[in-house]
Formats: sequence, C-alpha cells, structure tokens
Amino acid sequence: MAKLIAIAHQKGGVGKSTLALNLAYRFSKEVKTALTDTDPQGSTMQLRDIVEGIDILEYEGTSSLKTKPYDVIFIDTPPYLIENMIPLFLASDFVLIPTKAGVTDIMAIRATIELVKEAQKKKPELKAGIVLNMVKPRANITSEAKKELEVFDLPILAEIRDRVVFNNTFLSGGISTGSDQQAIQELEQLTKEILNLL
Repeated sequence: MAKLIAIAHQKGGVGKSTLALNLAYRFSKEVKTALTDTDPQGSTMQLRDIVEGIDILEYEGTSSLKTKPYDVIFIDTPPYLIENMIPLFLASDFVLIPTKAGVTDIMAIRATIELVKEAQKKKPELKAGIVLNMVKPRANITSEAKKELEVFDLPILAEIRDRVVFNNTFLSGGISTGSDQQAIQELEQLTKEILNLL
C-alpha cells in the first residue's frame, strides 16, 4: 500500500510544487514514486507529458491513491484550503508544510496547522513537519521565523535555501541530477528527516 505524503500550505508562492517534484525525483531513486495534484489547474498536472522518471497521476481521491502500485505518492495541494483537506490529511501518512520565513507566510501557516492538528486528533499516527523553504542567505528573519514556528509544536525540518537551480528542476530530473552540492545536501537532509518521521 502506497505511503501518501501531502504537501500543503494555504498561501501561494511558498514553493510547494517545486518541493513536491524534487522530493518525488529524490524518492524515485530508491522506491517506486508518483506525484499528483489536488488542483486540476495546478502546475504539476501540466508537466504530465514532459517530466520523465516519475509518474504524474490524475487525482481521483485519496482512496484510489492508496491502491496504486507505488511505494510513495506525493500530493501537491492548491494555494488555498479546500473543503476536503481534512479527509486528505486523514488519508495521508505525512503532511509536509513548506513556508517562507516572511511574516505573512508565518501568519498564514496557522490555518493549515490547525487542520493538521484536527486530523491528528482523529488519526494520532499522522506525522507532520514544517520546512523553511526558499530561505534567503544570511537573513536574520530565519532564526526569528523558527522561534515563531516553535509554538506550533511540530518538527521544524531542514532548511531549503532560495537557489536559482530549484527553478530549473522541472525538466532536468530534479536537484539530485545537478551539480549544486549544497542544494543536493539540503534535499538529502529533508528526505532523511521525512523518512525518520515516517
């Protein structure tokens, strides 16, 4: 039965789709991996005929995903909270919540975390974590953001820095195939931390 990893944050522009694709590429090196998008207009579905090495599936609900012949399926979500978010979280094994270190991003994360916590009350084994994504180098706001995020009592995972290479990964097979060793190391660390929590 496939492990489902949802990537969710109600705010747009936090890098959900790029992160979902890169994690799917990374996981596909070791296990049979697929990617889907709950937003039919999402950028992930538009890549279906272009991306190689991972399968991009039409989203037909979580119950059908569990029966697909994959080890891991990443679920990209839209930049707003949809009414079926709680059922999506309840069907998932892990929820990854990417956020930038900006004030508005931290404020916006609350609603997503509240839904995750609500799902965890019904499904205590549901794991979740926050990843600071698109982090600006040498920005003092990053340490401040971490302090703000600590109140939510969820693990804060590896930082993913804001690198040009991430914008060029949709067609290249992901960060892992590139030459930016720091980007590869950050993705490896995030992968390791997700696996440890799973």
